[in-house]
Amino acid sequence: MRLFCFLFIMCVGFNFAAADPTNPNKTKIKVVVDAGHGGMDSGAQSDSVLEKQIVADVSSQLKALCNDNNIEVILLRTEDKFMSLEDRVSKIKALSPDLVISLHANYSENRERNGVEVFVAENDFTVKSSYFGTKILESFKRKDFKTSALRSANFFLLKNLDCPAVSIELGFLSNAEDMKYLNSEFGQKFIAKQIVSSLD
Repeated sequence: MRLFCFLFIMCVGFNFAAADPTNPNKTKIKVVVDAGHGGMDSGAQSDSVLEKQIVADVSSQLKALCNDNNIEVILLRTEDKFMSLEDRVSKIKALSPDLVISLHANYSENRERNGVEVFVAENDFTVKSSYFGTKILESFKRKDFKTSALRSANFFLLKNLDCPAVSIELGFLSNAEDMKYLNSEFGQKFIAKQIVSSLD
């Protein structure tokens, strides 16, 4: 219930100059992109397709596409190495970003489940996190992606950061169509484009 109250406040009027393209005095926004898993932690898997590789590829595409002078993208994981959640939080806090985007791929026993999901934590940054989470979902909806409503989650990374943060499930590796799209260069680039467009 708290999340919906925050969203109402956000929709009525949320003033975040760094993300307002109509503001001529907007400041540079620093975005940390966290490609989930890595190393011995492969995440979800479908045949030989690994979540850790999918999200790493999308994060690289995202950085390559984000050439806006007002947006600085920092990739938290640039190699296939394991990084604990505690280490991720520590490294992110040291970077003092304006926003954290954690990338993941979903998996379900129900092979029909598909689409993009976005999560935020209920904490001191819920309003700002929800602002970005809603923009990301709307960006995907405009391109006819299946999406769910913005959801709250008690994920370790989200709840322990001292800045706005969202976790994006880019699709379901358990769904044949989602998996094929996520595992293609075209799909990865298109997904990255939708995230970048939500930051403008």
